[in-house]
Amino acid sequence: MFSNFLNKTLKWTLIFLLSFTTFNLFISGKIEESIEIEAPIDLVYLKVADLTTWSIWQKKDTTMTIVYSGENSGLGAIMSWTGINSNGSLEIVKVNFAKDLKNELIFEGMSPSYHIWTFDKTDKGTKVTWSFQDKLPFYVHFMQLFITPELKEGLIGLKKLCE
Repeated sequence: MFSNFLNKTLKWTLIFLLSFTTFNLFISGKIEESIEIEAPIDLVYLKVADLTTWSIWQKKDTTMTIVYSGENSGLGAIMSWTGINSNGSLEIVKVNFAKDLKNELIFEGMSPSYHIWTFDKTDKGTKVTWSFQDKLPFYVHFMQLFITPELKEGLIGLKKLCE
């Protein structure tokens, strides 16, 4: 009876590991979302570079207390927060006006993540791309399924703000 239980446990463990590995093989580790905004590139860039303008996290945690350090926008601007769901900070660490911008995002207890914003002029306005700098390690590719909707939601909010 015990060997039957052990065989079933081993069988289902192998099935889970093979399924998990196969699933991660078919998901890219690159996290990136884009949106086209019908607004001039300068305006869109300035909205992203101003940390007081918008935040996708404030909608999720209305108890957030936010503190801004230094300037509100541009290189070195820092937004720190405390809330029920998380504590963290966001700093603009690189700027290239109306071309790209880099953020360092730190959630308490986690390693920093780096987000790249790129801005491209289009016939209708501006294409904005928001991506992670580094690819996710293979064993956490599935996290893309949770992070990508956050980026998409943030870009939709930015579009509403700019148009």
